[in-house]
Amino acid sequence: MTIAQKLPALSAVANAVLKSPEGAEVVAKTLWASQPVAVLVLRRPGCVLCRDEAQRLWALKPEFDKLGVGLVCVVHEWIQREIDAFAPAFWPGPLFHDTSKSFYAALNGGTPLRGSLLPMANPFGAVWARIRAASRNVKEHNVVGDGLTMGGLLMMRAGEGGPAWLHLETEIGLVAEPEVVLGAAQRMMAA
Repeated sequence: MTIAQKLPALSAVANAVLKSPEGAEVVAKTLWASQPVAVLVLRRPGCVLCRDEAQRLWALKPEFDKLGVGLVCVVHEWIQREIDAFAPAFWPGPLFHDTSKSFYAALNGGTPLRGSLLPMANPFGAVWARIRAASRNVKEHNVVGDGLTMGGLLMMRAGEGGPAWLHLETEIGLVAEPEVVLGAAQRMMAA
């Protein structure tokens, strides 16, 4: 599936109201008010692929810290048991509930992308290869929740600088490799 990935306008996410784990409302633009931020837009906290992506990205946090780029994760549904299993085991950093799915919509030009289970019908296909690879790193996972609202990653410049880079998950588990995200952060900071 080929989907054009155009950077969204800052207005697509800046005023999104997120909820903290404690239930406090946070306006998204405050997350990058003083430093650039990589926002991991997670498909599903219980997913083996998502957990693997999150822990591999978080493992590069010292490199992001050297660049002065923060790491934040948003989820589109908040199932407390799933959140408790995901954080801090796979994501010990800032985690927010994107109740309006603003980040999911921004990644896909205004509407959250809905994935398909069809690629999972082939046990020898790319999705299952990714699941097998992720299963080597993640032993505990499940299929609870909506796994078809596709996620991705949005790199935000500090202040009013707006989005610098994005990755849209166009197929289940087709995530931006953490090293690619780090490279995008390095390019953003060098510009």
